[in-house]
Amino acid sequence: MTDLEDRFNKAVLKVHDLTEKPSNRTLLELYSLYKQATVGPINTTKPWAVQVEARAKWDAWKSKEKLTIREAMTKYIALVESLLS
Repeated sequence: MTDLEDRFNKAVLKVHDLTEKPSNRTLLELYSLYKQATVGPINTTKPWAVQVEARAKWDAWKSKEKLTIREAMTKYIALVESLLS
């Protein structure tokens, strides 16, 4: 495991230590960066517009498709650290 992967895994665990629930926008950012870092480019079909939550998650993940796994991990770590500070 690389240092980046180790820091990413620690950030994934630290996100559960947040004392306040982040905004929906921040939660979508965390979700999309996590999915891009762990799965890579989106690999599911686009949900219907009436599936509001699923569609928001899909759109957020789709917006990260140009990030490499390493870039997504780095951005996820930075976001978690900013939320904890």
